[in-house]
Amino acid sequence: MKSLWPLFLLVILIASCRSLRPVVDPGDDDRYDDTEVPVIVGDSGSTTTGTDPGTTTTTDPEPVRGREDDPSPTGPYLPPVIPPTRYEPFIQRSVTPKPIMPRPRNKCSLAVEVRNYDGLDGCGILLETDSGALLRVGIKPRGEPLEAGTRISIGFEYMRSFESSPCQNVDAVIRITCMRLLRVSSGLPRPVVCEAYDRPAQWLLDAAKSVGATYITRFPWKEGRYVYLIESAEGQYLYDCRGYLICRPRKNCLSFIESFSDGLIIYEN
Repeated sequence: MKSLWPLFLLVILIASCRSLRPVVDPGDDDRYDDTEVPVIVGDSGSTTTGTDPGTTTTTDPEPVRGREDDPSPTGPYLPPVIPPTRYEPFIQRSVTPKPIMPRPRNKCSLAVEVRNYDGLDGCGILLETDSGALLRVGIKPRGEPLEAGTRISIGFEYMRSFESSPCQNVDAVIRITCMRLLRVSSGLPRPVVCEAYDRPAQWLLDAAKSVGATYITRFPWKEGRYVYLIESAEGQYLYDCRGYLICRPRKNCLSFIESFSDGLIIYEN
């Protein structure tokens, strides 16, 4: 009988420990919920429950990420919108009056812009004077070929007999007797519309990427126009807002800027 006494005490101790557990009264938030967890099927905008396959609940779709300049959702961002290149319209003689024609001279005294009129009656390369006269070169000049986008000064004479051309958008056909380069080509076929970009247009962005530019800064220029200074590891490039290349490396392009304090950075790589 004495050997059973310790076992009896152990049973009483275990029973008393169980009776000391706290009684929890489940509140409204802790009640047992027998609703099955929804199982996602199909797209992310609908769910179906396991109890009723035909029951669907629509959830709000995930918001679309905004652009870099859109402060609404945070990144990753879509690429910013790049303004397209807007070219100045062609001079069309059918809708504009013929200007006074320049006097022919052998001296390189007439400044002209070399334009690419492809797409307009098959005209191709034409020389455009500052007064708006359109000249077609009847005989290929000596030296370097004419390149669209350059500005040159020429001596010339009018041709009375020349090879016919489908281009009707010319005022005269000439033969160049003297030619001198005034401005190199920027690679654009004709001038772009002069604008004050807050973000570089496609032509300016292409020019910047071609030289590995780190910055593009906009400055005010003469006659209410603007210039864009492209800075790169190899030097500086300065473009007129019409796409003309004013300055390039080996020259101090900053010397063309009149007001440094009015500069605005519009591109940073």
